[in-house]
Amino acid sequence: MSLTVRSVWSLATAFPLTLLGAVVLVLAFDTIGALICARNPRLAYRNLWPLQFALYLVIGFVAGVTVLDPRYVGAIGAVTGLVEATLGWAITWRIGPGRIEGANTAAFVTVALSMTAVGFGLSLIGYVIFAQLARVFMAAQH
Repeated sequence: MSLTVRSVWSLATAFPLTLLGAVVLVLAFDTIGALICARNPRLAYRNLWPLQFALYLVIGFVAGVTVLDPRYVGAIGAVTGLVEATLGWAITWRIGPGRIEGANTAAFVTVALSMTAVGFGLSLIGYVIFAQLARVFMAAQH
């Protein structure tokens, strides 16, 4: 039995909208997290990583729903990770919690590459969760 799923949107619409939504979500998280941590010095920004990782799983799941292709899901996750590592870090740096003593170009490049890989990998895990749930629900309908 073959299960076919179609998106309501064309890829030309779904991909940029999903990417924009993912970037806005992650930058909003960075901004809100930095503001909360700046107002509460006992809460270290670096301790928010489980929520950050969960966001990438959600991004992969939602991207799976909208673009239905793991290649595009991975691209959305990777680009979002790169934006978070650059613009997101700049936002948290400006607010305060993102300031790292002794940060240099090598540290910046390492973080940017790492977050690109993390965004890619976690979004694909989110996609796999979507694909498995879709299979189960579609099989139950037949």
